[in-house]
Amino acid sequence: MSATRLQGWAVTLAAAGAAVVVFLDKALVGLVAQPLTQELGISSTAYGAVGSASYVLNVVTCLVVGLAPRAVGPRWGLLVCGLLWAVGQAPAALAGTAGLLVVSRLVVGAAEGPAVPLAYTATYSWFPARRRGLPAAVITSGSSFAKIALLPLVTLLVVHLGWRAGFVAVGVVALLWCAIWLAVGRMGPEAQAPAAERVRPDWRLMLRNPTMLACLAATFCQGALAAVVFTWLPSYFQAGLGFSQTTAGTLFALPSVMGVLALFAVGTVGDRMLRTGRTARAARGLVGGVCLTLAGVLLMLLPAVDAPVAAVAVVVLAYGLSVTVNTVTYPMIGSLVPPSTLGNALAVLTAASGVAGIVSPLAAGVILDTRGDAAGGYDLAFLVFGAVQTVGGLLFWWFARPERDAVRPPVAEEVAP
Repeated sequence: MSATRLQGWAVTLAAAGAAVVVFLDKALVGLVAQPLTQELGISSTAYGAVGSASYVLNVVTCLVVGLAPRAVGPRWGLLVCGLLWAVGQAPAALAGTAGLLVVSRLVVGAAEGPAVPLAYTATYSWFPARRRGLPAAVITSGSSFAKIALLPLVTLLVVHLGWRAGFVAVGVVALLWCAIWLAVGRMGPEAQAPAAERVRPDWRLMLRNPTMLACLAATFCQGALAAVVFTWLPSYFQAGLGFSQTTAGTLFALPSVMGVLALFAVGTVGDRMLRTGRTARAARGLVGGVCLTLAGVLLMLLPAVDAPVAAVAVVVLAYGLSVTVNTVTYPMIGSLVPPSTLGNALAVLTAASGVAGIVSPLAAGVILDTRGDAAGGYDLAFLVFGAVQTVGGLLFWWFARPERDAVRPPVAEEVAP
């Protein structure tokens, strides 16, 4: 393997580390939900609002990056994000009311907004378009690694030292990642766009682009489910299915095990299909649409499942299938826009997930408080968000046609060198 390829994979792994921190932090919100709400006397609706707060400034910073005339540099941009992740844990660790929790979520959410698109931009600068599916799977699997390898350790900290220790632990992990990224993070040869490609998309045209809209819809729908899972899944395992806090923390990693398998399968198969001459519509659009639709159907069947173990299996499979949408939408956006505007477009795509996250944890909390019955409330919540996944998958399957909709420089707005 050449030195350039080795460096590219080193950057990819470091970029995946950003996803590890982001999703470890998000998973922690769900992990501490039961002990935190009991200690502070917070209702499900109020805690849903805390979960939603993570996404408010997330969307704002995504859009700031996405609409900026000049692309934000991934190396320094990600370093700033990492420092904010660490600092943002302090208010939560010291919280005595929901107010400080909201402050913590706002600060951390502001950093998480541009982090993932910047991580993808840095990684894609080392790989041509036909080889980006597997690197995308590596980055996306960072969230799974966070829950598989690190969340059980954080669970033990929370069980034995209290929920505040979890926020301290995430802050330490964020600082360690900052040191790694400062040493490794660099842009690669694919970032050097020719002068003719120094353009930015005309968003009036892009937001009428069917493939772009299909990617936004799929990302929104999956983001809604992801926010609910991060905020409420451990509580579902405890209050809805009757597992202990330690067991619920361990089970929380299982959807990510399925996610890793599905991500690498879809990413590898998609890249191979493209190398053998299949269209991006087949390799990305059809495969992604089927996975997201199937995930939605499984969740809609969850209320009919009585056995706790079987219910866990359904959630595990459904969530694992749903996260594969990131492996197809991000490379698809990369094929739609010139390299010089990729970071902007990915930031807007990520903002769609953030918008969903503002709504879905709060909506799930309202459903739980309205139903009163824990098991019935969680069943109804998963039924609703399963329907959302199904709609997103069908829209993506039908409208995502990147060969037809690729945006060329003539329809974009020139940017002075």
